[in-house]
Amino acid sequence: MFTVKTLILALGVSLGCFASAAAQTPTPKSSPMSSELAQEETAYAIGLQAYLWGYPLREYNRTDPNVVKIGGSYINDFHKYSELKSAKDRFVVTPNNVTIDAYATADLRAEPVVIFVPALTGPRWYIVQVGDSFDEIVRNIGGTKGPQPGVYVVTGPDFTGQVPGDMIQIRSRTKFGVVGVRILANGEADLPKAVEAQKGFHIMPLSAYLRDGLAYKPPGERPQLTAFESKAPEDIRYFDELGEAMRQRLPASADSEDMLVASFAQIGLSVGGGFKWQTLDEATKRGLARAATAGEQIVDSKWAATGEVTNGWKYTFAGGRAGYDPGLRGALVKYELGAQLSDQVIYPNTSVDDKGEGLNGERKYVLHFDADNLPPVFVFWNLAMYASDMLFIENDFHRYSIGSTTDGLKKNADGSLTVVIQNEKPADTSNWLPAPKGEFNLTFRFYGPEPAVLDGSYRLPAVKRIE
Repeated sequence: MFTVKTLILALGVSLGCFASAAAQTPTPKSSPMSSELAQEETAYAIGLQAYLWGYPLREYNRTDPNVVKIGGSYINDFHKYSELKSAKDRFVVTPNNVTIDAYATADLRAEPVVIFVPALTGPRWYIVQVGDSFDEIVRNIGGTKGPQPGVYVVTGPDFTGQVPGDMIQIRSRTKFGVVGVRILANGEADLPKAVEAQKGFHIMPLSAYLRDGLAYKPPGERPQLTAFESKAPEDIRYFDELGEAMRQRLPASADSEDMLVASFAQIGLSVGGGFKWQTLDEATKRGLARAATAGEQIVDSKWAATGEVTNGWKYTFAGGRAGYDPGLRGALVKYELGAQLSDQVIYPNTSVDDKGEGLNGERKYVLHFDADNLPPVFVFWNLAMYASDMLFIENDFHRYSIGSTTDGLKKNADGSLTVVIQNEKPADTSNWLPAPKGEFNLTFRFYGPEPAVLDGSYRLPAVKRIE
Protein backbone atom coordinates (compact mmCIF):
# COMPACT_ATOMS: atom_id res chain seq x y z
CA MET A 1 0.00 0.00 0.00
CA PHE A 2 1.35 3.42 -1.04
CA THR A 3 1.09 5.68 1.98
CA VAL A 4 2.19 9.23 2.78
CA LYS A 5 5.01 7.72 4.82
CA THR A 6 6.33 5.70 1.90
CA LEU A 7 6.02 8.72 -0.35
CA ILE A 8 8.11 10.79 2.07
CA LEU A 9 10.69 8.01 2.29
CA ALA A 10 10.79 7.73 -1.49
CA LEU A 11 11.22 11.47 -1.90
CA GLY A 12 13.91 11.48 0.75
CA VAL A 13 15.85 8.76 -1.03
CA SER A 14 15.45 10.51 -4.39
CA LEU A 15 16.48 13.90 -3.06
CA GLY A 16 19.32 12.35 -1.13
CA CYS A 17 20.57 10.64 -4.28
CA PHE A 18 20.26 13.89 -6.20
CA ALA A 19 22.17 15.75 -3.50
CA SER A 20 24.87 13.11 -3.50
CA ALA A 21 25.20 13.29 -7.26
CA ALA A 22 25.30 17.08 -7.15
CA ALA A 23 27.97 16.96 -4.47
CA GLN A 24 30.14 14.81 -6.72
CA THR A 25 29.89 17.35 -9.60
CA PRO A 26 32.62 19.97 -9.19
CA THR A 27 31.47 23.61 -9.27
CA PRO A 28 33.52 25.69 -11.72
CA LYS A 29 35.48 28.37 -9.94
CA SER A 30 35.98 31.83 -11.40
CA SER A 31 39.35 33.43 -11.39
CA PRO A 32 39.90 35.67 -8.36
CA MET A 33 39.41 39.38 -9.05
CA SER A 34 42.31 41.66 -8.28
CA SER A 35 41.73 44.48 -5.82
CA GLU A 36 42.37 46.99 -8.61
CA LEU A 37 39.77 45.43 -10.88
CA ALA A 38 37.32 45.22 -7.98
CA GLN A 39 37.81 48.93 -7.37
CA GLU A 40 37.15 49.71 -11.04
CA GLU A 41 34.01 47.60 -11.14
CA THR A 42 32.71 49.18 -7.92
CA ALA A 43 33.29 52.64 -9.35
CA TYR A 44 31.54 51.61 -12.56
CA ALA A 45 28.47 50.28 -10.70
CA ILE A 46 28.12 53.28 -8.37
CA GLY A 47 29.04 55.72 -11.13
CA LEU A 48 26.32 54.38 -13.43
CA GLN A 49 23.73 54.85 -10.69
CA ALA A 50 24.95 58.39 -10.07
CA TYR A 51 25.01 59.19 -13.79
CA LEU A 52 21.37 58.24 -14.40
CA TRP A 53 20.02 59.57 -11.10
CA GLY A 54 21.79 62.91 -11.50
CA TYR A 55 21.07 63.53 -15.19
CA PRO A 56 18.34 66.15 -14.55
CA LEU A 57 20.33 67.96 -11.83
CA ARG A 58 23.35 68.33 -14.10
CA GLU A 59 21.24 69.43 -17.08
CA TYR A 60 19.40 72.14 -15.16
CA ASN A 61 22.63 73.36 -13.58
CA ARG A 62 24.19 73.67 -17.03
CA THR A 63 21.25 75.33 -18.80
CA ASP A 64 19.74 77.59 -16.11
CA PRO A 65 22.60 80.14 -16.11
CA ASN A 66 22.34 80.54 -19.89
CA VAL A 67 18.53 80.70 -19.90
CA VAL A 68 18.62 83.40 -17.23
CA LYS A 69 21.44 85.25 -18.99
CA ILE A 70 19.58 85.55 -22.29
CA GLY A 71 16.28 86.36 -20.58
CA GLY A 72 14.45 83.08 -21.09
CA SER A 73 13.47 83.35 -17.44
CA TYR A 74 14.28 85.61 -14.52
CA ILE A 75 15.32 84.74 -10.98
CA ASN A 76 12.16 84.83 -8.82
CA ASP A 77 10.37 86.94 -11.41
CA PHE A 78 8.40 86.11 -14.56
CA HIS A 79 9.70 86.88 -18.03
CA LYS A 80 6.34 87.58 -19.67
CA TYR A 81 4.97 87.53 -23.18
CA SER A 82 4.76 91.32 -23.38
CA GLU A 83 8.58 91.43 -23.24
CA LEU A 84 9.07 89.14 -26.24
CA LYS A 85 9.90 90.70 -29.60
CA SER A 86 9.65 87.69 -31.91
CA ALA A 87 9.09 83.95 -32.02
CA LYS A 88 12.85 83.46 -31.67
CA ASP A 89 12.67 85.10 -28.25
CA ARG A 90 10.80 82.10 -26.87
CA PHE A 91 13.85 80.31 -25.58
CA VAL A 92 12.20 77.18 -24.24
CA VAL A 93 12.54 73.97 -26.25
CA THR A 94 9.47 73.27 -28.44
CA PRO A 95 7.78 76.64 -27.75
CA ASN A 96 4.21 77.21 -28.87
CA ASN A 97 2.23 80.28 -29.86
CA VAL A 98 -1.28 79.19 -29.00
CA THR A 99 -0.63 80.13 -25.40
CA ILE A 100 1.23 83.12 -24.02
CA ASP A 101 3.86 81.98 -21.57
CA ALA A 102 5.85 83.35 -18.66
CA TYR A 103 8.82 81.61 -17.04
CA ALA A 104 10.76 82.06 -13.83
CA THR A 105 13.67 80.27 -12.16
CA ALA A 106 12.74 79.83 -8.51
CA ASP A 107 15.77 80.31 -6.24
CA LEU A 108 14.79 78.81 -2.88
CA ARG A 109 18.20 78.90 -1.23
CA ALA A 110 17.65 81.99 0.91
CA GLU A 111 13.88 81.90 1.40
CA PRO A 112 10.60 80.62 -0.08
CA VAL A 113 9.04 82.11 -3.18
CA VAL A 114 5.42 83.27 -3.51
CA ILE A 115 3.29 82.62 -6.60
CA PHE A 116 0.17 84.79 -6.82
CA VAL A 117 -2.60 83.35 -9.02
CA PRO A 118 -5.40 85.86 -9.68
CA ALA A 119 -9.13 85.32 -9.99
CA LEU A 120 -9.65 86.13 -13.68
CA THR A 121 -12.61 88.26 -14.69
CA GLY A 122 -13.71 85.85 -17.41
CA PRO A 123 -13.34 82.15 -18.30
CA ARG A 124 -9.87 81.42 -19.66
CA TRP A 125 -7.74 78.27 -19.60
CA TYR A 126 -4.41 78.56 -17.82
CA ILE A 127 -1.95 76.33 -16.04
CA VAL A 128 0.85 77.19 -13.60
CA GLN A 129 3.47 74.45 -13.74
CA VAL A 130 5.83 74.16 -10.76
CA GLY A 131 8.77 71.80 -11.27
CA ASP A 132 11.96 70.87 -9.45
CA SER A 133 15.54 70.23 -10.61
CA PHE A 134 14.77 66.53 -11.09
CA ASP A 135 12.44 67.65 -13.93
CA GLU A 136 9.40 66.39 -12.10
CA ILE A 137 6.20 68.36 -11.60
CA VAL A 138 5.72 69.38 -7.99
CA ARG A 139 2.33 71.00 -8.51
CA ASN A 140 -0.01 72.03 -11.30
CA ILE A 141 -2.31 74.97 -10.57
CA GLY A 142 -5.32 75.25 -12.87
CA GLY A 143 -5.29 73.25 -16.09
CA THR A 144 -8.01 70.60 -16.28
CA LYS A 145 -8.88 71.34 -12.64
CA GLY A 146 -10.20 74.75 -13.60
CA PRO A 147 -9.38 78.12 -12.00
CA GLN A 148 -7.46 77.88 -8.70
CA PRO A 149 -6.75 81.44 -7.57
CA GLY A 150 -4.76 81.93 -4.40
CA VAL A 151 -1.40 82.68 -2.83
CA TYR A 152 1.02 79.77 -3.11
CA VAL A 153 4.40 79.59 -1.41
CA VAL A 154 7.12 77.28 -2.72
CA THR A 155 9.49 76.10 0.01
CA GLY A 156 12.89 74.50 -0.49
CA PRO A 157 14.31 71.38 1.19
CA ASP A 158 15.96 73.39 4.00
CA PHE A 159 12.79 75.29 4.98
CA THR A 160 11.73 74.58 8.58
CA GLY A 161 9.46 77.52 9.40
CA GLN A 162 5.71 78.01 9.24
CA VAL A 163 3.89 79.20 6.11
CA PRO A 164 2.21 82.55 6.92
CA GLY A 165 -1.55 82.92 7.04
CA ASP A 166 -3.64 80.86 4.63
CA MET A 167 -0.94 80.53 1.96
CA ILE A 168 -0.89 77.20 0.17
CA GLN A 169 2.48 75.47 0.62
CA ILE A 170 4.23 73.70 -2.26
CA ARG A 171 7.28 71.72 -1.14
CA SER A 172 10.29 71.33 -3.44
CA ARG A 173 13.03 68.77 -2.79
CA THR A 174 15.58 70.93 -4.63
CA LYS A 175 16.88 74.43 -3.92
CA PHE A 176 16.07 75.56 -7.46
CA GLY A 177 12.88 75.04 -9.40
CA VAL A 178 11.12 76.31 -12.48
CA VAL A 179 7.72 77.96 -12.70
CA GLY A 180 5.86 78.36 -15.98
CA VAL A 181 2.52 80.08 -16.63
CA ARG A 182 0.64 79.25 -19.82
CA ILE A 183 -2.54 81.13 -20.74
CA LEU A 184 -4.75 80.46 -23.75
CA ALA A 185 -4.86 83.16 -26.42
CA ASN A 186 -7.90 82.27 -28.51
CA GLY A 187 -6.69 83.76 -31.79
CA GLU A 188 -5.08 87.10 -32.63
CA ALA A 189 -8.14 89.11 -31.66
CA ASP A 190 -8.03 87.63 -28.17
CA LEU A 191 -4.30 88.28 -27.67
CA PRO A 192 -4.62 91.67 -25.88
CA LYS A 193 -7.06 90.19 -23.37
CA ALA A 194 -4.77 87.21 -22.77
CA VAL A 195 -1.80 89.54 -22.20
CA GLU A 196 -3.88 91.55 -19.73
CA ALA A 197 -4.84 88.37 -17.87
CA GLN A 198 -1.18 87.32 -17.71
CA LYS A 199 -0.30 90.56 -15.91
CA GLY A 200 -2.21 89.33 -12.86
CA PHE A 201 0.21 86.42 -12.25
CA HIS A 202 3.18 87.28 -10.01
CA ILE A 203 6.16 85.56 -8.43
CA MET A 204 8.50 87.08 -5.82
CA PRO A 205 10.48 86.26 -2.66
CA LEU A 206 8.31 85.65 0.40
CA SER A 207 9.83 88.59 2.30
CA ALA A 208 9.03 90.93 -0.61
CA TYR A 209 5.40 89.78 -0.70
CA LEU A 210 4.99 90.22 3.05
CA ARG A 211 6.55 93.67 2.85
CA ASP A 212 5.11 95.11 -0.38
CA GLY A 213 2.41 92.72 -1.58
CA LEU A 214 1.69 92.95 -5.32
CA ALA A 215 3.23 96.44 -5.36
CA TYR A 216 6.68 94.81 -5.19
CA LYS A 217 9.08 95.80 -7.97
CA PRO A 218 12.03 93.55 -8.81
CA PRO A 219 15.54 95.04 -8.66
CA GLY A 220 16.61 97.01 -11.72
CA GLU A 221 19.67 94.84 -12.25
CA ARG A 222 18.36 91.32 -12.40
CA PRO A 223 20.33 88.64 -10.53
CA GLN A 224 22.28 86.12 -12.58
CA LEU A 225 23.52 82.56 -12.07
CA THR A 226 27.18 81.67 -12.49
CA ALA A 227 27.96 78.96 -15.02
CA PHE A 228 30.28 76.22 -13.74
CA GLU A 229 33.45 75.50 -15.71
CA SER A 230 34.91 72.11 -14.91
CA LYS A 231 38.63 71.41 -15.05
CA ALA A 232 38.25 67.67 -14.62
CA PRO A 233 39.45 65.26 -17.35
CA GLU A 234 36.94 65.12 -20.17
CA ASP A 235 36.05 61.44 -19.73
CA ILE A 236 34.88 62.02 -16.12
CA ARG A 237 33.83 65.67 -16.43
CA TYR A 238 30.19 64.69 -16.21
CA PHE A 239 30.63 63.78 -12.55
CA ASP A 240 32.35 67.07 -11.77
CA GLU A 241 29.39 68.93 -13.28
CA LEU A 242 27.02 66.67 -11.34
CA GLY A 243 28.90 67.33 -8.12
CA GLU A 244 28.48 71.08 -8.58
CA ALA A 245 24.78 70.60 -9.34
CA MET A 246 24.36 68.57 -6.15
CA ARG A 247 26.20 71.23 -4.14
CA GLN A 248 23.96 73.99 -5.54
CA ARG A 249 20.60 72.24 -5.55
CA LEU A 250 20.41 69.63 -2.79
CA PRO A 251 20.36 70.00 1.01
CA ALA A 252 23.63 69.12 2.76
CA SER A 253 21.71 66.62 4.89
CA ALA A 254 21.37 64.35 1.84
CA ASP A 255 24.98 63.18 2.38
CA SER A 256 23.91 61.42 5.56
CA GLU A 257 20.14 60.98 5.26
CA ASP A 258 19.83 59.75 1.67
CA MET A 259 21.35 56.26 1.33
CA LEU A 260 21.88 56.55 -2.41
CA VAL A 261 23.58 59.94 -2.15
CA ALA A 262 25.69 58.69 0.77
CA SER A 263 26.95 55.79 -1.35
CA PHE A 264 28.38 58.24 -3.89
CA ALA A 265 31.12 59.15 -1.40
CA GLN A 266 32.89 55.99 -2.58
CA ILE A 267 33.51 57.69 -5.92
CA GLY A 268 34.40 61.08 -4.45
CA LEU A 269 30.95 62.58 -5.01
CA SER A 270 28.93 64.42 -2.36
CA VAL A 271 26.69 67.43 -1.74
CA GLY A 272 29.11 68.97 0.70
CA GLY A 273 32.25 68.60 -1.39
CA GLY A 274 31.14 68.23 -4.97
CA PHE A 275 33.37 65.85 -6.94
CA LYS A 276 36.89 65.30 -5.58
CA TRP A 277 38.32 63.86 -8.76
CA GLN A 278 41.90 64.83 -7.84
CA THR A 279 41.87 62.32 -4.97
CA LEU A 280 40.72 59.31 -7.01
CA ASP A 281 42.95 56.42 -8.01
CA GLU A 282 43.28 55.36 -11.65
CA ALA A 283 41.04 52.30 -11.25
CA THR A 284 38.17 54.45 -9.97
CA LYS A 285 38.63 56.93 -12.81
CA ARG A 286 38.51 54.11 -15.37
CA GLY A 287 35.29 52.79 -13.87
CA LEU A 288 33.68 56.23 -13.91
CA ALA A 289 34.73 56.86 -17.52
CA ARG A 290 33.05 53.59 -18.52
CA ALA A 291 29.96 54.54 -16.50
CA ALA A 292 29.68 57.88 -18.31
CA THR A 293 29.79 56.16 -21.70
CA ALA A 294 27.28 53.48 -20.73
CA GLY A 295 24.99 56.01 -19.04
CA GLU A 296 24.54 58.09 -22.16
CA GLN A 297 23.83 54.96 -24.19
CA ILE A 298 21.20 53.87 -21.66
CA VAL A 299 19.51 57.30 -21.80
CA ASP A 300 19.30 57.15 -25.61
CA SER A 301 18.11 53.53 -25.50
CA LYS A 302 15.41 54.43 -22.99
CA TRP A 303 14.16 57.21 -25.25
CA ALA A 304 14.04 54.90 -28.26
CA ALA A 305 11.93 52.44 -26.27
CA THR A 306 9.70 55.03 -24.59
CA GLY A 307 6.04 55.28 -25.49
CA GLU A 308 4.83 54.21 -28.91
CA VAL A 309 5.04 55.19 -32.56
CA THR A 310 1.81 55.15 -34.59
CA ASN A 311 1.52 56.56 -38.13
CA GLY A 312 4.95 58.12 -37.65
CA TRP A 313 3.92 60.01 -34.48
CA LYS A 314 5.85 59.25 -31.28
CA TYR A 315 3.76 59.41 -28.10
CA THR A 316 5.24 59.53 -24.61
CA PHE A 317 3.14 59.50 -21.45
CA ALA A 318 5.75 59.65 -18.67
CA GLY A 319 6.58 63.36 -18.91
CA GLY A 320 6.69 65.28 -15.66
CA ARG A 321 6.77 62.19 -13.46
CA ALA A 322 9.10 59.33 -14.39
CA GLY A 323 8.70 57.51 -11.08
CA TYR A 324 11.59 55.28 -10.02
CA ASP A 325 13.15 54.87 -13.45
CA PRO A 326 16.21 57.18 -13.53
CA GLY A 327 17.11 56.17 -17.08
CA LEU A 328 13.66 57.18 -18.31
CA ARG A 329 13.87 60.46 -16.43
CA GLY A 330 17.23 61.14 -18.07
CA ALA A 331 15.74 60.42 -21.49
CA LEU A 332 12.85 62.80 -20.88
CA VAL A 333 15.25 65.51 -19.73
CA LYS A 334 17.38 65.09 -22.85
CA TYR A 335 14.51 64.99 -25.35
CA GLU A 336 11.44 66.53 -23.62
CA LEU A 337 12.75 68.85 -20.93
CA GLY A 338 9.98 70.39 -18.83
CA ALA A 339 7.22 68.15 -20.21
CA GLN A 340 3.76 68.37 -18.69
CA LEU A 341 1.78 65.48 -17.17
CA SER A 342 -0.08 63.49 -19.81
CA ASP A 343 -3.51 64.20 -18.31
CA GLN A 344 -2.86 67.90 -18.99
CA VAL A 345 -1.01 67.92 -22.32
CA ILE A 346 0.20 65.21 -24.72
CA TYR A 347 2.96 66.15 -27.21
CA PRO A 348 3.32 63.57 -30.03
CA ASN A 349 6.09 64.44 -32.47
CA THR A 350 6.92 63.28 -35.99
CA SER A 351 9.69 63.86 -38.49
CA VAL A 352 8.46 61.44 -41.20
CA ASP A 353 5.65 61.27 -43.74
CA ASP A 354 3.27 58.41 -44.58
CA LYS A 355 6.03 56.72 -46.58
CA GLY A 356 8.45 56.83 -43.65
CA GLU A 357 10.67 59.44 -45.29
CA GLY A 358 11.92 62.59 -43.56
CA LEU A 359 9.80 65.75 -43.72
CA ASN A 360 11.33 68.34 -46.03
CA GLY A 361 10.04 71.65 -47.38
CA GLU A 362 10.97 70.62 -50.90
CA ARG A 363 7.81 68.49 -50.81
CA LYS A 364 4.15 69.25 -50.04
CA TYR A 365 2.10 67.55 -47.32
CA VAL A 366 -1.33 67.52 -45.72
CA LEU A 367 -2.60 66.36 -42.35
CA HIS A 368 -6.22 65.33 -42.89
CA PHE A 369 -8.85 64.64 -40.23
CA ASP A 370 -12.12 62.97 -41.18
CA ALA A 371 -15.25 64.63 -39.80
CA ASP A 372 -15.73 61.87 -37.22
CA ASN A 373 -12.02 61.75 -36.33
CA LEU A 374 -11.16 65.30 -35.25
CA PRO A 375 -8.70 65.59 -32.32
CA PRO A 376 -10.59 64.78 -29.08
CA VAL A 377 -9.71 67.44 -26.50
CA PHE A 378 -11.45 69.12 -23.58
CA VAL A 379 -9.63 72.40 -24.20
CA PHE A 380 -7.91 72.87 -27.61
CA TRP A 381 -5.33 71.37 -29.98
CA ASN A 382 -2.36 72.78 -31.85
CA LEU A 383 0.18 71.71 -34.51
CA ALA A 384 3.58 73.43 -34.44
CA MET A 385 6.58 73.35 -36.78
CA TYR A 386 10.20 73.18 -35.60
CA ALA A 387 13.73 73.01 -36.90
CA SER A 388 16.15 70.33 -35.67
CA ASP A 389 16.97 72.49 -32.60
CA MET A 390 13.28 72.27 -31.64
CA LEU A 391 12.81 76.03 -31.97
CA PHE A 392 10.42 77.92 -34.23
CA ILE A 393 11.36 78.55 -37.86
CA GLU A 394 10.92 82.18 -38.90
CA ASN A 395 8.69 82.75 -41.95
CA ASP A 396 7.32 85.80 -43.74
CA PHE A 397 3.73 84.78 -43.00
CA HIS A 398 4.48 84.86 -39.23
CA ARG A 399 2.57 81.66 -38.54
CA TYR A 400 4.45 79.08 -36.48
CA SER A 401 1.61 76.77 -35.52
CA ILE A 402 -1.99 76.10 -36.43
CA GLY A 403 -4.90 74.63 -34.51
CA SER A 404 -8.40 74.85 -33.16
CA THR A 405 -7.83 78.44 -31.96
CA THR A 406 -6.38 79.71 -35.27
CA ASP A 407 -8.40 82.58 -36.75
CA GLY A 408 -10.16 81.61 -39.98
CA LEU A 409 -9.43 77.86 -39.85
CA LYS A 410 -11.79 76.23 -42.38
CA LYS A 411 -13.43 72.82 -42.42
CA ASN A 412 -14.27 71.09 -45.68
CA ALA A 413 -17.86 70.78 -46.90
CA ASP A 414 -18.18 67.30 -45.36
CA GLY A 415 -16.99 68.50 -41.95
CA SER A 416 -13.46 67.14 -42.33
CA LEU A 417 -10.36 69.27 -41.83
CA THR A 418 -7.17 69.46 -43.90
CA VAL A 419 -4.02 71.24 -42.75
CA VAL A 420 -1.72 72.23 -45.65
CA ILE A 421 2.01 71.91 -44.85
CA GLN A 422 4.38 73.31 -47.48
CA ASN A 423 6.95 76.00 -48.21
CA GLU A 424 5.14 77.61 -51.14
CA LYS A 425 2.33 79.98 -50.15
CA PRO A 426 -1.02 78.53 -51.34
CA ALA A 427 -3.86 80.58 -52.83
CA ASP A 428 -5.92 80.00 -49.66
CA THR A 429 -3.81 80.44 -46.53
CA SER A 430 -6.58 79.66 -44.02
CA ASN A 431 -5.24 76.18 -43.20
CA TRP A 432 -1.59 76.71 -44.18
CA LEU A 433 1.30 75.89 -41.87
CA PRO A 434 4.42 77.35 -43.56
CA ALA A 435 7.36 74.96 -43.90
CA PRO A 436 11.03 75.85 -44.42
CA LYS A 437 12.90 74.87 -47.56
CA GLY A 438 14.78 72.15 -45.71
CA GLU A 439 14.13 69.56 -43.02
CA PHE A 440 11.59 70.08 -40.23
CA ASN A 441 9.56 68.19 -37.66
CA LEU A 442 6.08 68.61 -36.20
CA THR A 443 4.70 68.51 -32.67
CA PHE A 444 0.97 68.09 -32.08
CA ARG A 445 -0.42 69.19 -28.70
CA PHE A 446 -3.59 67.84 -27.13
CA TYR A 447 -4.49 70.30 -24.35
CA GLY A 448 -6.79 68.50 -21.95
CA PRO A 449 -6.71 65.22 -23.93
CA GLU A 450 -9.88 63.16 -23.75
CA PRO A 451 -9.63 59.51 -22.53
CA ALA A 452 -9.50 58.26 -26.13
CA VAL A 453 -6.04 59.81 -26.49
CA LEU A 454 -4.79 58.51 -23.15
CA ASP A 455 -6.05 54.93 -23.59
CA GLY A 456 -4.77 54.64 -27.16
CA SER A 457 -8.08 54.35 -28.99
CA TYR A 458 -7.44 57.65 -30.81
CA ARG A 459 -4.28 58.26 -32.79
CA LEU A 460 -3.30 60.98 -35.25
CA PRO A 461 -3.30 60.17 -38.97
CA ALA A 462 0.03 60.14 -40.81
CA VAL A 463 1.34 63.27 -42.50
CA LYS A 464 0.54 62.53 -46.15
CA ARG A 465 2.88 63.53 -48.96
CA ILE A 466 1.19 65.09 -51.97
CA GLU A 467 2.72 63.79 -55.21
